[in-house]
Amino acid sequence: MNETHDQIELRSEKVRNIIGQIPPIIIRTGISIIFCVVLILLIYSWFFKYEYTIKSTGLISEKKDVLLIDIKIPANEIDKIKIGQLVILSFNEIPNLYNEKIFTEIQVIPNKIEVSDSGGFYSSIITLPKGTRTESGKELHILQQTSINSEIITDKVSFFDRLTKSIKSIVTGK
Repeated sequence: MNETHDQIELRSEKVRNIIGQIPPIIIRTGISIIFCVVLILLIYSWFFKYEYTIKSTGLISEKKDVLLIDIKIPANEIDKIKIGQLVILSFNEIPNLYNEKIFTEIQVIPNKIEVSDSGGFYSSIITLPKGTRTESGKELHILQQTSINSEIITDKVSFFDRLTKSIKSIVTGK
């Protein structure tokens, strides 16, 4: 009796086909919804722009009452640099100065590359005409040569453009 219970089958082939078949309306609706979501995301990525930044390190020092910042720009990023672009200097590595930032801009585009074991860099010297006042209003006095983080805001790029450039570079191998 127990063996007959375990071997229960559907009564006909037609019933098995009906139960195992997905209704076509559900398939069409699902495909349409997925297509619409992908299309909306592509349209949104065309209009959504974000700031493309180049992250780097630098040294800030004082010479003859002038603050100089020596920023190391990676060699493969130099073509994106233009005079007047915003540079954000941050002191995240220094205790008690987390989130303190100084804003300045690119004044000179270097033309000489420096090569070392850590890579190829262009060294851009920037002065701070507005002094060392941070965005929160604190005045900093630099006592010795200090390492800083820098971000150079180069351009606003849409996510769609960034994605297509990545795909093109994969396809062309460049």
